[in-house]
Amino acid sequence: MAVNRTSRIDEIIDPTTGFVKGTNRYIGGHADLQTFKRMPIGTIYKGGAFKGRRQRKAKVSQNIQILDESLENFKHPNSNLDVSQKIANTAETVPIIFGKRTNNIGGVWMQPSLIKAGTDFFNQKLIYVISQGDIASSPDKAKAYAGLKKLIFLEDQSITVNHLYSTAATLASTPNSCPISGTGLYCGNDIYSYLSEILKPSGSSLSRSPDRAVEFFDSRTLTRGSGDTSNTTFVMSLQVFDAETGANVTTAYQSYLGFGNMQFIFNARYDSSFNLIGGKTVGTIESAAQVLGIGTTLIAPVTGSTLTSLQGVSNGRTKFIFKHTFVSLNTQTNASNPASTGTLEGIQEETIIGTSATIQNTSNDNSSFADITFLATTGNLYEQPSSGTFPSSTKQLYIFYEQGVKVDLFSAGLTGSSYTVGASNQFIDLAMYLFKIYKKIDGNNTAAIVAPVELSNLQNLSTFCTNNSMFFNGIISKAVNIIEFISSVAPFYLLSFLSVGGKYQFAPILPINSSNQIDTTALTPVATFTEANILPNTFRKIYLNVEDRRDIVVNCIYTDCIPTEVARRKTVSVRFSSSALDSPTEQYDLSEFCTDVNHSILYAKYELARRKHSTHDIAFSTPLLTTSLIPTDIIKLELQRKNSVGDDRTETNYYQVTSITYDNNGISSIQASHFPLDSNDIAEISKEITTGTFTVLQ
Repeated sequence: MAVNRTSRIDEIIDPTTGFVKGTNRYIGGHADLQTFKRMPIGTIYKGGAFKGRRQRKAKVSQNIQILDESLENFKHPNSNLDVSQKIANTAETVPIIFGKRTNNIGGVWMQPSLIKAGTDFFNQKLIYVISQGDIASSPDKAKAYAGLKKLIFLEDQSITVNHLYSTAATLASTPNSCPISGTGLYCGNDIYSYLSEILKPSGSSLSRSPDRAVEFFDSRTLTRGSGDTSNTTFVMSLQVFDAETGANVTTAYQSYLGFGNMQFIFNARYDSSFNLIGGKTVGTIESAAQVLGIGTTLIAPVTGSTLTSLQGVSNGRTKFIFKHTFVSLNTQTNASNPASTGTLEGIQEETIIGTSATIQNTSNDNSSFADITFLATTGNLYEQPSSGTFPSSTKQLYIFYEQGVKVDLFSAGLTGSSYTVGASNQFIDLAMYLFKIYKKIDGNNTAAIVAPVELSNLQNLSTFCTNNSMFFNGIISKAVNIIEFISSVAPFYLLSFLSVGGKYQFAPILPINSSNQIDTTALTPVATFTEANILPNTFRKIYLNVEDRRDIVVNCIYTDCIPTEVARRKTVSVRFSSSALDSPTEQYDLSEFCTDVNHSILYAKYELARRKHSTHDIAFSTPLLTTSLIPTDIIKLELQRKNSVGDDRTETNYYQVTSITYDNNGISSIQASHFPLDSNDIAEISKEITTGTFTVLQ
């Protein structure tokens, strides 16, 4: 359909819909992105494409939160470090640690979730989820805390920390292999170990038994105390209770054992003929499986007549609670030897339970563990117990990483025909890594992952970020829409993420020069528009309201990330030096990725300069071919202004394109924001950022 440029707009456009009369062509209004409804002619959607998202206002109440958005699942350390260890939840998103400490700036502190805990020969074993991807740096216990205590200063100096990582290829070829084997802990939830209360030569204590009908197990004992206990034993009486009902089944259990009484000697040491010869020394570990000559395998469940007898104890149930009560202490069990001079604290029991005799075996498909870095700790991270007790909880682990996951370094450019791999603090490298992960999850193995993204300018834009200290050091701890995430974070790096010609593309919000710095030289607009190429009555101008133009103070929150202290959040305040001290405040939270105060200051200056110099937005339609234009381009508008008194003039203004839409008839609809140039064609916003007078408080 040909458009008559001299036609009145209401002659060709339906004023209620914005569509060209008799067609499905829409040029009169713009989509309201909040409601996805058409807006009436004469209104302009004022988007925030080149502006970072202000800090959200707190919600008054919210009964239901998505799991990943729950505060307890944030991987960034909270202000209160003295808290119990966070246990991983089912369906909790595996985080991504991304960053690289450079010139003593950056790195990432995280608080991982615990996925598995147990004990192996009385050595505490803990496994945490760290990150999707292969972490480039090794864990360092000198840069890790349990609660408020640094690991290197805990009482147990034998603590070790190490990473566990299996590639997707490895687990694809052997899906039943356990990626955390060798730690004393195992992949299956049906294989576990635990410590019972200390059986003490005083008072009473409880312990639970495995289900002897179905479970393989081993019971290990450790002598705890101090000094010489080689001739000390003690006697305890045993009561047995049904684990389900709590019923006392001691008599029936005694009959099952065939014993005359229910008193037993503890800490006893026997010779090869099982003659009592004394007590065990402190630190002695004894395994029931080894005593029975089974070796490293577990004791099998009872079967046959033995099982029938056991089932007769309590109506077919085969799981019990044991109550041990102290009877007597003997410090000279072997009268031929001197009495012990040490103090016997008691006997600690460790129980290992599995579904097979060899607990290393697993029938599980462990492919879901692929491409995930785990952290394994060995040693006592528990709070130190009082005498005669054993700790049951540990404090939250915090650990510092100087380097995050290994990624393809698009920021460094091609080396031959490929990209090098390593840790990065470039936002662009993170964006490309997220696309790579998306491909993997989506299962689309046919197309190159970089196909949807324009690659030609990535290295230059990364250099621009480096030149301005804009780095990404942070954690992605919740499921994100990749496009939304990249688009919302990009403005904080003075970048915009665009969809252009069927590809995504990064572009700088401010013009940059050949040295990849903010350009403060004369600019040449990409295109010029006049009344001759603007459709009649399609031009619209909307001025920003007073609140969006008034002087403000910009507060930016960032993370001061240093290896010696768990992540500290700080605020930097920036205002024009001419602005009043009590000007209203706008706050931007960059703390999830910004660790350099200069980055926060630069973004604050951009916000202030944009508010000061950009006064309005425009929209118009044109029949000109505009396929060479992209959002962020600078255009010039020359409009003739005539009035009744003969004050004729040409009004010239410069704008930055924010969006372009096309229809099937060659009409382009352009939205743009005021982007003024001075008399020397230098961008006012760029000039203000680089040479303006600001007051910075940090």
